[in-house]
Amino acid sequence: MSNVVLQVLERDLPDLPAQMSEVIAELKDPNLIDLPVLITKISQCGNLSEIVLRMVNSGYLRHGRKADDLEEAVILVGMEAVRHTILGVVLYSMFSKRQVLENFNRMNFLRHCLGTALAARMLSTEAGLDEQLDSYKLITYGLLHDIGIVALDRAMPITLNRILKMAAEENMPILEAEVRVLGKLTHSMIGEWVCGKWNLPQDIRNVVQYHHAPRKAKLNRPEVALMHIADVISFNYYESLTESVHKYALDMELLRSLGLNMGQIAQVEEALPERVERAMRALDFDALESLSLCC
Repeated sequence: MSNVVLQVLERDLPDLPAQMSEVIAELKDPNLIDLPVLITKISQCGNLSEIVLRMVNSGYLRHGRKADDLEEAVILVGMEAVRHTILGVVLYSMFSKRQVLENFNRMNFLRHCLGTALAARMLSTEAGLDEQLDSYKLITYGLLHDIGIVALDRAMPITLNRILKMAAEENMPILEAEVRVLGKLTHSMIGEWVCGKWNLPQDIRNVVQYHHAPRKAKLNRPEVALMHIADVISFNYYESLTESVHKYALDMELLRSLGLNMGQIAQVEEALPERVERAMRALDFDALESLSLCC
């Protein structure tokens, strides 16, 4: 079954448009970015520059004054922040825009992904890691960590529906339902395959692959550990929206390794729903729906 799934994904999951692939290639190594070249490539992708600026200047992420163009945005928030904002916007554009089947609520899924990002940011603050971990990077990781589910929704929606229905009816973790339906595959493995297909940067690929198995990560381990804990917090909230009774347990040893305790986790859990709704409004996801890559 696993080989069949990958064959279907290879056949039905779209390739990135050529200009989009060129933008991602330019962003792959943050130390080798040529800003004039990047700006030129982005200008060839429809209204991508406009949408990225709207995200950078949003009430939720804005740092100081408003940027009028990408070059000024780099000056205001830094190349790394702009890099991850561009990656997030470009890859979000590949998300399915339609609601096909009843068991997959796309807006709740978006809330879960954004909730993972915001929980990671709050956990980073609680752990005293803000100076080490860029908040824009955590937003991108959160939006993309479940890109394997996005791929299934886009290429195999009936199969995804079967997985979610099994998990809900039999009160089992989605990972277990995935293995039952897909053989040896999980959405983390599928997501890592998608990252390879789309030639995404290694740090994103690492988070996607190991956010359910953070101890196996060899790169950017603090970020992966944070995303794992944030994913559990956000997923448990997301599950409450779907009326599922299954909850994931937190890895206490992993918590301690980051200097976190259950009191801090409780504070993040309490604050998360309101933060998610505020960010949904401020980040203007409707604007992302208008992304026209013209490529």
